[in-house]
Amino acid sequence: MEGQAILDFEWILLFAAIAGIVAVRLRMPPVAGLLLAGMVMGPNMLNLVDLPTIDMLAELGAVLLLFMIGVEFSITKLLSSGLRAIISSAILVFLTFTVMHEVAILLGYDYVTSLFIAAMLSLSSTAIMMKILEQKRLIDRHETPVLITMLIIEDLIAVFMLTFFSSMKSGTFSSEDLIGAVLVSLAVMVFAYLVLLRFLKKFSTLFLRYQAEDTLILFAFALGVGMSVLASVVGLTPSIGAFLAGSLIAGLPIGRDVEHAIRPFSHVFSSFFFLSVGMLINPAVMIVSADLTAILIAAFMVTVFLATAFTFFLISSSGRSSVFAGLAMLPLGEFSLLIAKEGVGVASADLVGIASIGVLITSLACSISLNRSERMYAWLKDKLPVWFLDSLRDASGYFRNVLCAFEPGGYFHRIFIAELKKSYSDIFYIVGALIFYYAAKPYLQFEMALFGYSIMAYSALLMLMAALFLVSLTRLLLSAKRMFDALATIFSRSTPQASRASIVRNILIAGTLFMLFANSYLFIDILKLPKEFNWASLLFGVLSVFFLWSAIRASSLWLFLREHRPLDILKSQIVASKDDFIIVGGDGGPKEKKKTKTGGRKKVIFLR
Repeated sequence: MEGQAILDFEWILLFAAIAGIVAVRLRMPPVAGLLLAGMVMGPNMLNLVDLPTIDMLAELGAVLLLFMIGVEFSITKLLSSGLRAIISSAILVFLTFTVMHEVAILLGYDYVTSLFIAAMLSLSSTAIMMKILEQKRLIDRHETPVLITMLIIEDLIAVFMLTFFSSMKSGTFSSEDLIGAVLVSLAVMVFAYLVLLRFLKKFSTLFLRYQAEDTLILFAFALGVGMSVLASVVGLTPSIGAFLAGSLIAGLPIGRDVEHAIRPFSHVFSSFFFLSVGMLINPAVMIVSADLTAILIAAFMVTVFLATAFTFFLISSSGRSSVFAGLAMLPLGEFSLLIAKEGVGVASADLVGIASIGVLITSLACSISLNRSERMYAWLKDKLPVWFLDSLRDASGYFRNVLCAFEPGGYFHRIFIAELKKSYSDIFYIVGALIFYYAAKPYLQFEMALFGYSIMAYSALLMLMAALFLVSLTRLLLSAKRMFDALATIFSRSTPQASRASIVRNILIAGTLFMLFANSYLFIDILKLPKEFNWASLLFGVLSVFFLWSAIRASSLWLFLREHRPLDILKSQIVASKDDFIIVGGDGGPKEKKKTKTGGRKKVIFLR
C-alpha cells in the first residue's frame, strides 16, 4: 500500500513536469498542459493513479490554491479601489450568469445543471490572465490594475457561489438553507476581518521578533488549515476557510514575506489540483457531447467579451481599452473548476469536462487574440453605427458621474457625512429608546386607563416615547429628506429648476422603471432564473422613485414660476416674474442690470 502511494506520487510529479515543458514549448498556459496531462494519466485513459489519491490531491490542492489566491487578495486594497471596479464586476458577473443560464436552458439542460453551468461560465481567471499578459509583455498596460481589481471581486463573488453549491450538494437545499449559508459566510468573514485580523496583527509583531527560518511557512499553513477546519465546522467548504486565511495574511505586515515564502509550495500543490481535475475528464463522454460543449464555450467567449467590453467602457469611456479588457478576460478561472467539481453527482452533465476543455480553449483564444486587439478595435469602430457609439458614450458619462457622487469626496458622500455628523446623537437616543422599549414590552402586557380610554401599557409607553423624541424624529426625517433629494438629483441629473422637457423625461423614465419593477417576476419566470433574482428588481423600483420625486420637485417649482408665486428658496422671499433671469449658482449678486426693449431693467435672481 505504501509502495503504491509512493508510485502514484512519482507518476504525478513526472507528468506535472512533462506538462510544464510541453506547455512552454507550445506557448500555451501551464494550466492547460496540466489538465491534458491529468486526463491522460487518469482512470479514463492510462489509469496510473488510484481514485483515493486523486480525491486527496483534489481536496488538498483546492485548499492550497484558494489559500494562495487569498494571499493575493487584500481587503484594504479592495476598499481603496473605489466603487467603479466593484459595481462593474457585479454587472459583469450578473450579465454573464444570466446569458449563460439561458443558453444552458435552450440547450435542454435541467434547472440545477443550468445553474452550475451559468456559475462556472461566468468567472474569469486571475492567474491565467496574468500569466498570458506577462508572456505577451502587456502587464504594464494601464488597464491591468483595474482588471486585477475586477477579478479579485469576481473571486469574492465566487466564494459565495461555492457556498451556494455546497449547500445544494448536501441534498437538502432550499432558499432558507442558502440564506443561512450566506449569513454564516458573512459572520465568518466579519469574525475574520474584525476580530482575528486584529489579534494576528499583534501576534505578527511578536512573531517577527522571534521567528526561526521555517516558522513563517509553518505559521501560514497552520492558519490556512485552521480556517479550513473552522469553515468545515460551520458547514462551509474548507476552500472558503483557506481563502479567508490567505486574505488575513495579506493584511498583515508580514504578508509579502509569507507570499514569497509559500509561492514554491503553492505552485506544486496547485499543479496537483489541476492534474487531479484533469483526471476526472472522460474523453468518451466529451466526444459524445462535443457539440453542446462547443456551443457553451463559444457562447461564453462571446458573452464575456461583450459584457466586459461594455462594463469597462462604462468606467473608462475608451473603446480601445474596452476591447483589450474584453479579450484579456476570456480565460475561464480556477473557481470554474471548483464549481464544476461541486457539481459531480448533482448535475446531469460532465461539468468537469466542460470546464476543463473551456479553460484550455479560452486560454488559447486569449493568447492568440490579445495580439490582434488593435485590429479588432478598428474593425468594430468601423462597423458599429455612430448613434450606437454616441449612446454608449452618454451611458458611460452618466455611469461615471453617478459613481463619482458616491466615492470619497463626492457630492453624496460629503452630504452623507455632514448629515451623519448632525444626526448621530438623535440616532443614538432613538436606537437606545427602541432597545429599551423591546426590553420592557414583555413586562407591559396589561391594560391601563388613559384619558378615559383603555389602552395596553406597552402602547402607552410607545406613545410617550414618540412624544419625547418628536424633535429628534423630525430632525432625522428632515435629514433623510435632504439625502433623498440629493439621490434624486444624482440619478435623474436634474435640479428643482429643471425644464419642462426634463420633467417629462423623468416622468417617462420613472414609469418605465416602475413597469420593469412590477413585471420583473414575469421575466424571471419566463427566463427560468432563480427566484433570488427578484431582489435585483428592487433596483428598478428604487430608481423609479428617485426619478418621480425629481419630476415632482421640478414641477412644483415650475408651477410656482408660472403663477408668479413667492419662492422660499433662500432665506428671504424672492418674487419672480416672466421678465426675470433666474441663474442657478453664482458667487455673488448681479454685477450688471440689463435693459429691456422698453427701457426698463430686468432683475437677476441667483439661486444658490
